[in-house]
Amino acid sequence: MMNGGVMACEATSIIKHGFYILQAVSPNRIVELLIEHWALITIGGAGVIVILVFGLLLWKLRSKKAVAKPQSAGAGDQDVRERISSGDYQLITDRILQVGGKYKSILFAAAGLNSLPITIPVNVAIQIAQRKKRCLLIDLDLKRDAAAKAFNISDKMDPKDLRPKPYKTPFEGLLLWPGRNFTMIKQMNIKALVDAATEKFDLVLVNAPYLDSSPDRAQIASAAHCSILFTQSPAQAGRLAALMQASQCKLIGNIQVNAEKQ
Repeated sequence: MMNGGVMACEATSIIKHGFYILQAVSPNRIVELLIEHWALITIGGAGVIVILVFGLLLWKLRSKKAVAKPQSAGAGDQDVRERISSGDYQLITDRILQVGGKYKSILFAAAGLNSLPITIPVNVAIQIAQRKKRCLLIDLDLKRDAAAKAFNISDKMDPKDLRPKPYKTPFEGLLLWPGRNFTMIKQMNIKALVDAATEKFDLVLVNAPYLDSSPDRAQIASAAHCSILFTQSPAQAGRLAALMQASQCKLIGNIQVNAEKQ
């Protein structure tokens, strides 16, 4: 503390002494000195500017390093999933609408029904329709045809309907392509279906609750522009994230639905 005080006093004395010297020198003499040593002054000024610019760049580089880099979804043992309750459809809806201008088909990819209950894609589709967007929900839950049951669509087939078709729902602008349609034509090309739907609808949602174990997972993943993962472990998230990357399906969400709130 004593050394710091002495140094401060000495610095103040030097500054005052320099100020008195400047007062003693006439303005004309100052001009002469500036003209006489203009080269040194210019070099010195340029050096100060270079030092300031270098310092600014160094500060920016350190600031960038201080910001943690985001982990890739499901990478290794890192758990980078967002956690939401099963009723938090708003977050998912907003995420989809944010990218809706660029990506029109969104895959809901999961490793099982515990990760992706049918209430999530159904309610998200309803919210999208309520935002005045024409939406088609394609349900790949062939085991249960759950989306059709959620909208109370009869399972009785009209003999006149020889071709599968989308069904109207109680919500304006929202149509459903139920799982039963895929059982009518077993060789249906999911990519061709999604591509055709994006020409008629603002957004197309594809519900794939068993994607992790599906033998057609690569074809399904490549059918959509982007995807949201619904998983219960980092390992599941890692497998599905790798599938999305290999299928060039952009990942826009990696979510764990809290089981205790379902």
